[in-house]
Amino acid sequence: MTVRAPKVSGFTPISDRIFIRNEDSSLTETPEKTTIDQPTTIIVFGWGDGLPKNVAKYADGYQKLFPKARILMVISSTFAASFESLEQRTRAMMPLVDAVFPSSPDASEKVILHAMSNTGGIFAAATLNAFQQRHGKDKTLPHHLCVSDSTPGSIVFSTEVGRWSRAMALGTANWFPWPFIVTQKMWWTFLYAVYLLEKAIGREPSGIYSCRAFLDHGMATPRAPRLYMYSKSDDLIWWEDVEAQAGIAKSKGYTTILEMFDDSPHVGHMRMHPDKYWSAIERCWKASTALP
Repeated sequence: MTVRAPKVSGFTPISDRIFIRNEDSSLTETPEKTTIDQPTTIIVFGWGDGLPKNVAKYADGYQKLFPKARILMVISSTFAASFESLEQRTRAMMPLVDAVFPSSPDASEKVILHAMSNTGGIFAAATLNAFQQRHGKDKTLPHHLCVSDSTPGSIVFSTEVGRWSRAMALGTANWFPWPFIVTQKMWWTFLYAVYLLEKAIGREPSGIYSCRAFLDHGMATPRAPRLYMYSKSDDLIWWEDVEAQAGIAKSKGYTTILEMFDDSPHVGHMRMHPDKYWSAIERCWKASTALP
């Protein structure tokens, strides 16, 4: 079956929203490193409505840092993150699990999970669930580092619906001829309708599920340190909420590292401060590989 997906330079689509890049030494001038220094696989979960060409810049950064790693990129819409059921999200991530873990993985597999904004975190959590559906509820997706860029935020609907609707409007403003505020109000109404529907049918909201999954040792291994990249200038995910979520993770036995940026916007830290951004990731990866 032919996969209908946008073309992304250097990537091969394995579904309509998942792309894979294999090792290509021509993409980087980084000196060769030994295999033991590098992750085997890096999975980048893009922010909601992020264009493939923009999310791919993070894959390019990883390619320079770890030239031997296989890199997967997940593109998703804020609409899908908000509206799709857990079963739908899990099914959408199954091609990723089958590509990276065709059989139960061995100890040689070294994985970095990189989630961007709440949409990225939601589909990262769906991937944890897809892994267990494929390989058993007693298995956890093996990873050695989890990077959270501009996520997770608060999961209190009443205080967050305004920011969530604004995020959806930012990603879809070009779809409609009317002013931005009308688009935001439309998405606010949509989110409220989904919220009421989920309460009526007893379905757990995707944001709440993703936070819960990443605090469950049975789904997300505490062996992997968590690097939180966030900013005081982020107007969609407040820095206080990221620190609060990191504090909860720490109380649950996860190792947390906080990397704050003062002036970068939502998912804009790498663009404005590339050296600080990639140095933090490399530093945390080296610390992770030194763990027993």
